[in-house]
Order: sequence, then structure tokens, then C-alpha cells
Amino acid sequence: NGLCTAARMHDAQAECVCGSSAPGRQHHYWDCPIATTVVQNISDNLPAAWCSRPATRSAILRRHLWLMHTPAGPRRMYQGVWKVVCLAALNAMDVGRKAALDFRMQHRAPQQV
Repeated sequence: NGLCTAARMHDAQAECVCGSSAPGRQHHYWDCPIATTVVQNISDNLPAAWCSRPATRSAILRRHLWLMHTPAGPRRMYQGVWKVVCLAALNAMDVGRKAALDFRMQHRAPQQV
């Protein structure tokens, strides 16, 4: 585990752009609103032939993304394709968080001295 999260760096002062304090892996890659948007977008765009869509939860579970296990469905998705989807999703979460932080920094009110 080489991810520089606030939890791993023991930085209780750090917070995510969404306001969560001392976020760890679970937050950055699952609980953060940016991460949930990425997962929901993938889930919404998976054809029904490739994954089952339970009414009570997303078609994608954490193990599907983190462990690169293909979602269950009537047809089995090719593992290599799913790995690319997972890597792209994790990258989108990182890029989205960094872009949100950059946006916040650029539009922050100037500090009075």
C-alpha cells in the first residue's frame, strides 16, 4: 500500500475536497462523492447482458472495482476489458479529486492580512 492518504500519513488535519477529515483508502476510492459518481456512471452504462442489476444496490460492488472481479451477469465480461475499466475508474477518482481541489483553490476568497 503506497497510497499517500491522510490516514496513512497520520495527518489528522488533512481533509478531502468533500469535507471528510483524515480520509483513507475507503473514502478516496469508494465513499467520496467523486468516487461514488464514477462508480454510478460505470454501473449506469453497463449493459444488462453483462451484469445483474439488483434494485436495492449498485451493479458494482467494492470487490468488483478493487479486486478487479467482473460483475456477475447473464454473460461473462472478458477479464482484460474489466481490468481496463477498473484502472480507468481509479484514475478518474484521483483526477476528479485533484481537479476539484484545483478548482477550489482557484476560486477561494482572498485572505485578509
